[in-house]
This record gives sequence, C-alpha cells and structure tokens, in this order.
Amino acid sequence: MGNTDEQRDEMLVLQSIYDSTVLTVEESEGFHCGTFLAQPTLGTPFTVVAPKLNSSGTYGNGKQEIDLEHLPPICLKFELPKSYPSDSPPRFCLSCIWLTMQQLGILCKALDRLWNQDPYSVVLYRWMDFLQNEALPELRIERRHSLGPLLLYLSKKKLYSGRHTGRPRPRLQQCQQYPGDRLYDDRAFKEQLDPSLLVCSLTDYDSKKKQEVFQQQWLHCQVCLNEKLGSQFLVFFGCNHYFCKDCMRSFFRIQIESGSASFLRCPQEGCASQASPPQVKELVGEVLCNKYEAMLLNTYLDTLADLTYCPRLHCQCPVVLDPDLTMAECPSCHFVFCIFCKMVYHGVEPCRLKPDERREIRDRYVAATGAEKHEMERRYGKRTLQLLVVESLSQDWMNENSKKCPHCSVSIEKQDGCNKMTCWRCGTHFCWLCVTTLKSISNPYQHFNDPSSPCFNKLFHGVEGLEEIDDVHDMGEFL
Repeated sequence: MGNTDEQRDEMLVLQSIYDSTVLTVEESEGFHCGTFLAQPTLGTPFTVVAPKLNSSGTYGNGKQEIDLEHLPPICLKFELPKSYPSDSPPRFCLSCIWLTMQQLGILCKALDRLWNQDPYSVVLYRWMDFLQNEALPELRIERRHSLGPLLLYLSKKKLYSGRHTGRPRPRLQQCQQYPGDRLYDDRAFKEQLDPSLLVCSLTDYDSKKKQEVFQQQWLHCQVCLNEKLGSQFLVFFGCNHYFCKDCMRSFFRIQIESGSASFLRCPQEGCASQASPPQVKELVGEVLCNKYEAMLLNTYLDTLADLTYCPRLHCQCPVVLDPDLTMAECPSCHFVFCIFCKMVYHGVEPCRLKPDERREIRDRYVAATGAEKHEMERRYGKRTLQLLVVESLSQDWMNENSKKCPHCSVSIEKQDGCNKMTCWRCGTHFCWLCVTTLKSISNPYQHFNDPSSPCFNKLFHGVEGLEEIDDVHDMGEFL
C-alpha cells in the first residue's frame, strides 16, 4: 500500500473516531492537513494558581486560586508530506494559551519520541491520544498549575512570536527573543494574548464547557418531574438550580401578567436568585419581557425618595421632585400637583384629606418622635396638624357619646332620661337604642310597648342611677 492510500485510510479512521468539532481535515495543494483540539484530562479538583489582577490591569503580589473542570485545548496542526509514513513523520506545530514555550517544547519532543518508537507507520492517532490523556503527566502537572511564569513572559512582552505563522514546522530554531540564548522548539507556537485576559479566558472556557456538558445530560425537573435533556432546562445563575423551560415559561408568564413579578426568582424554597433579562426574553418573548423590564424599572424608581409619578391615570410619567417645593409638574402632560395629596396644587391651603386619612395622620403625629413630627409639620403645617388632632379627638368623642338624628343627621347627646328622644333641630321623635324614627306622633312610646319591637320594655334600658322599675307602670305615668 502506498503513502497516499495509507494517508487516506488514516484520515478516514480518525474522522470516524473524533467529532468534527475536535478534528478538521482538508486537502491543500496535494497535502493532507488538519487541526486537532486535544482536550486534556484533568484531575478532580484541578486548581489554577495565578497572581491577582490589580485595578490598573497588571498583576500584583497576591495570589488567586481558581478551581476548573475544563481547560482550553492543546491545538495540534499537522500536515502530511508525500513521504509519510514510509520515510518521514508529519509536520506539525503545537499551541496552547495556558502553557509556556518550554512546556510546548517538551510536548513536541514527546511526539517525536512516539514517532521514533515505531517509525514508518501511521502515528497521528497515537499523538492525539497522547495529547488528551498523557500531556499533563508528561509536564508533571497533576492537580495544580501555576500561570506565574507564563504571565511574567506575557506581561514583559518577551514571549516568542518571531515570524511564526502557526503553520506546521519540522525543525528547531534558535530563539533570540529570550535571554540566555536558550533553544526553543520552532514547532511550539504561542499566540499573542493580553496577560490581563488570560485568567478570564480560562474561566470563560470552563463555564462554556460546563454548559455544553450540562445540555447533553438527562435531568429531572423538580416541578413537573419529567426527564428531559439539559438543553431544555433553565439554570439560574448564582445558585445553579435548574428547572425545565416549559415549567419556567408558565411560571414567568403568570407572574408577569398578574403584575406581581417585582423579580422573577428561583422557585427553589429559600432561594433568592433571579432570572436574567435574556433568560426571561427567551422564555416569554419580547412583549412580556418588555413588560417585566418596565416593572423592574418601576420597582427601582419607587425606592428613590426624590421621584414620584404623575397622579393622572392616563399618564403615570415619572416626575423628579424639588426638595424645596411642595409642588411638582409632570414633564409629559404638564399637570401641576401637590406632592403630598397628589391633587391639583393648592398653594398654602392645607391638603384635603379623607376621614380615614385624617385619623391615620393624627395617630402618626401623636406617636411620632421629634424628628418625625418636624417632618410632618413641614409637610402638612404645624397649625393644621394641631387642629387636626383637636378635631379628630372631638370627632372620636362625638362618635362615642352622641348619635345622629335619623331625619336631619344632627348630632345629639343623651345626658339622662328615657330612651325616647326628640331632636332639638327638627323635632323628630326617635329611639336612642335603635335610632329608629317613632312614627306615631300621638303615642311615641308605642315603640317600647309593642311586643314585636326590638326595644320592647326597654324605655329605661341602660339608664344609669335608676333602680329596676316596672316599665309598664312608668309608661302609665307618661301617658
């Protein structure tokens, strides 16, 4: 079998083993070439140690330790010469953002060693398997990897780049950009990377791979109890609780449409994590998402002390308050209103309050401390509050000690005597107990003599200072 046939067979075998996201193969200028992304097998847990990034964007003396489950791949670019495998090995280059030039050089020599162990036979699969499963042991990296040496080179801009284009190279070359005239493998290729972005790149890649693994798993939803692929689940950031998208879609819609969604929180009991706006938009669509964002905005605006809303129902535009004024003007409809009662601005006149509001304000003012009283006096006026207290106390006394005439509604106080009352204003006879008009003008006491009446025999009921007497006998005296 000739080299061309062996190369073709090797490519077919590799493509049947590895996914197209890992291995890409093409034929260029009569040569088979390709790229393999070797995902190294990490110990659990695997920790990356790096200096801490200062606010200036440079690394300081402090250290940070980051636990990762996935690292960016080691990239192997290869090209098969026409003499492979009968006479020469593949041409290749290696690159990896988290390995130094020295470490990449060690891996290059390891690939040479694999070729020399069984020369003149296809070797690409052994190379790929080595980079995935044996690269870290070859570099003596177990569960911890320090980025310090690499970041030092990157920050000083002394990393080897030269004229390397990233194409496969066959030989060693003296690197003049490192001190000490040390020899670096020309097949080791280092991409230009901002040192301040290295750690961020590693964590971003780890998060991305975790998401890919999660989406390929079969999981149980704790709401509907159905088993679905992870790609059909919503994961809450921060807590990592997950529920199927169908359940969360219904939950979010109900919350938003009912207007009770100040925040769309994780349904796990006791969890305060919130769904992000992109997650909400994905599940409920743009219309409901816009409504949700408007609700979030209103919730935030409600926390601002110097902001209120136009009291007109058709407007409801946010209005910024002037702390020195008791009036405000809506920037949309130009309605000028009192910032306290939300009615049309009334100048120095006190706010018109409903009875329940007056009673509430009185109770707050009576129970307030010095600072709270001062704030209320600034808002309502000291004399207004004093009159309000007096009027409210008077009204409470009248409510407890007087009743209104059923005909003219004037307040009447009963000091003594029987329960047959006569209004001092309109002359109407009425019962003090049930406040019913006594319609019989000639005999108003009939109400107390009628057995079907609720006030039967209660003419003197509740009268203080009187001994028990016979109401019927006394009635005769009045008649």
